[in-house]
Amino acid sequence: MLQRVKKQDVRHDTWDRPDPVDYCLAAWKDWMSTGGERNLGARIMGGLVGESDGHGCDVHEAQRSHDMQVGAATDAMINSLQRMHVWAIYRSCSIATAWRFANADWAATANEARIELTEKLKKNECTRNLF
Repeated sequence: MLQRVKKQDVRHDTWDRPDPVDYCLAAWKDWMSTGGERNLGARIMGGLVGESDGHGCDVHEAQRSHDMQVGAATDAMINSLQRMHVWAIYRSCSIATAWRFANADWAATANEARIELTEKLKKNECTRNLF
């Protein structure tokens, strides 16, 4: 005999949206590790390998292309920050290990840099839809 499940016993898995700045920084680190990949377009012949959406667009390649665009845009926004803030972002993302500003607190500077970067990413055409 079938039994009903009580409403309070039903579990709903919730999806937590990732922090947009963390997503942009992760895409930026990936973009940096590829040497600033310049081919930002999806492969046109993706349908020939069998992993396409039926219209010739490989969904994995399209996501990779989007991530590379976000990474490139994030790189441009980081490079528009003050040098000390750029260095703080590099260190917080484990790209640089040394802190060369003896008169500045790294943690406070990294927080300031993240706040400024967030404002720039919110205004950027490529990344503003993430916020």
